Amino acid sequence: DDDSGRTGQPDVLLAQRFGVRRPVMRALLALLVVGSVALALLVGRAEPTPDLSRGVDGIADWLHRLTDECATVRHGEDFTAFAGPVRAKVYAPYIAEWGTCSKAPYERLGLLVLRPGLDQAWRTALANGEVRGDPDLAFGDGFALTGSEGMEYLGLNRLECTPTACSLMPIKHH
Repeated sequence: DDDSGRTGQPDVLLAQRFGVRRPVMRALLALLVVGSVALALLVGRAEPTPDLSRGVDGIADWLHRLTDECATVRHGEDFTAFAGPVRAKVYAPYIAEWGTCSKAPYERLGLLVLRPGLDQAWRTALANGEVRGDPDLAFGDGFALTGSEGMEYLGLNRLECTPTACSLMPIKHH
């Protein structure tokens, strides 16, 4: 120690410089360390996006890693019977591949690998009065799921549309 009373320890120097008592400074430093570790754990646990080179199987694997559900994908079902004739007419030209799996609360959750242009097709159908509101899909980068419940935990977006524009908006927890 020198005559100034400084010990050379970082927490003491900071405490003296900012007029914070030593126990308070230790508590603040502990919170900083705990917060940094928690953030690192969250970032480290963040799942990558689905491997779309594997089509709907890549989406299902991603969902299975996140939720422990959606282990078995069913391919080759009739999309019009699944989505309905109006949605099938708008969606189908922009779906590269699709399938379903089981993921609570859905008996059949649709997994869609998308081609570009679905937003424009929805706007056109909206302007022509063929559909109302927004698409009932949860969108990721190049894919979509046919559900809304629980999608906020997957980091997906909803597509909000008017006849002149569409915007992707994060799905938030209510």
